[in-house]
Amino acid sequence: MTSPALTLLACLVTLCGPCMGEPASNCAIDGVVVNATTGEAIPRAHVTVMGMNVQSGTSTDNQGRWIFSGLACGQTQVIATRPGFIQGSLGQPRVGAVFRPVILSRDSPLHDAKISLSPQAVVTGKVIDDEGDPMMNVTITTMAARVTDGRRTFQGQGSANTNDLGEYRIAGLPAGKYIVCAQSAGFNMNVVDAAGDSRVQEHCYPGPVEAGAASAMEIAGNTARVDFTLARVPAVKIRGTLSGSSGHGVAVSLYKRLPNMAGRIGMPATMAADGRFEIRGVTPGQYVLSADYWDSGKRLVARVPVEVGGADLDGVNVSLEPGFSLTGTVRIESKKATAADPRQINLILKSSDQMAGGGQMTWGKGRDSFTINELTPGNYRLECLPNGPFYLKSATLGGRDISKEEIPITQAAGSVEVVLSDETGALEGQVEDSEGKPIASWVMVLPASDQAVRQPRNIISGADGHFTVPNLAPGKYQVFAWDDPQQVEYANSDWMQRNSAPVSVTVEAGQTAQVSKIRQKTIPTL
Repeated sequence: MTSPALTLLACLVTLCGPCMGEPASNCAIDGVVVNATTGEAIPRAHVTVMGMNVQSGTSTDNQGRWIFSGLACGQTQVIATRPGFIQGSLGQPRVGAVFRPVILSRDSPLHDAKISLSPQAVVTGKVIDDEGDPMMNVTITTMAARVTDGRRTFQGQGSANTNDLGEYRIAGLPAGKYIVCAQSAGFNMNVVDAAGDSRVQEHCYPGPVEAGAASAMEIAGNTARVDFTLARVPAVKIRGTLSGSSGHGVAVSLYKRLPNMAGRIGMPATMAADGRFEIRGVTPGQYVLSADYWDSGKRLVARVPVEVGGADLDGVNVSLEPGFSLTGTVRIESKKATAADPRQINLILKSSDQMAGGGQMTWGKGRDSFTINELTPGNYRLECLPNGPFYLKSATLGGRDISKEEIPITQAAGSVEVVLSDETGALEGQVEDSEGKPIASWVMVLPASDQAVRQPRNIISGADGHFTVPNLAPGKYQVFAWDDPQQVEYANSDWMQRNSAPVSVTVEAGQTAQVSKIRQKTIPTL
């Protein structure tokens, strides 16, 4: 039989558990999952609650309702999923937006919380030739407008091949702007005639890709139908010789030069044992002949630009050359007598040319020097992301700062001198929503100058809207708050001028600058 003293002690532990470091576990939340487009309830959606290292799940009923009880109180995330829809959470109706936590309070259940799920879209259609016959095995690609490094480009989001009826279907597409392309690209030999004098025309709708997002169509949770009629057009041949390697298995491919489209499809050449190659069915335009080969652990590369007109190209020489290395040193400028930890220095060599690139970085003995191996010639810019307490002061190559502009790099480019400094400053502030209430949001900090190459610092403010950004280089900055930073075209001055309302601030070494309350902006649809 339990003594009155033990019963009293058990009651005190139950009531005061939070006072003893244990979170209260009598919180509750209920709500509904709805279609973001129609507002209708979504049955059988899976809802997950995550908080305090605890995760729990349930399914919605026929009215889209869900309920949780006995939850740990405090900061909580609520996420919903359903086949045919894009994952969403409370306060997060857009892809990429912040999963905003909710605060569950003891003895104050949260009722009627709404989660909106955006339907995924489908593109269907049929491909026929100019005689009206269905075309089989034509590759259809949906190219989605995406922002990469602050610039909008097109990237492959989904693809499918036409069946024997010439039909295709691409599902699972998030809302956005798309261009749909019928890309034969030389992989399907039925699109090139036996002589190679003509080929099936490639076509994009609405297109063209070079025109950018203005030529795309909006797809948002619906079924879009795009049919293609592909006619034959005159084509030529490219013939040449691959040199620089006696190895087998070396391939030459032809790529269109389309700077606004990622994931380009190459046309493979027919290779002979003596290195001669031929590519049939090439339509007029600007291209790059490309070859990559690894020989005894060494990378051999070739990039030959070619311009195709109305006549065959003969005698093209594609010479494999060894990939080269770029070396550099890291120097620390410090007035705080702090020692650099090279493991915290992250160097990235980037190029706007998608066919340029290199291998891994290796550090020298003492870790104050580095080498980037197996590079191909191209224009590059160096990004350095050191952890505290340093910032990148400069990265000089041949008298130019490669951190502020793309510069051409070849084997004779020289060495990069990277200078880091710990004379940093910081800034802090608070984000609010359209009603002036604190909100968890993405905060973006951009240098006020060098807009073409400036790199953002992105952090998430707390549930109370407060944020702190440490280890900033002294200088002038612009501060923004976004619901989806992945869609911010920060390298596009026109876009930023139309869609942003920055707060300007000056950061000084050794000080923390204060910024006024920042109003979160919603990324506009294209």
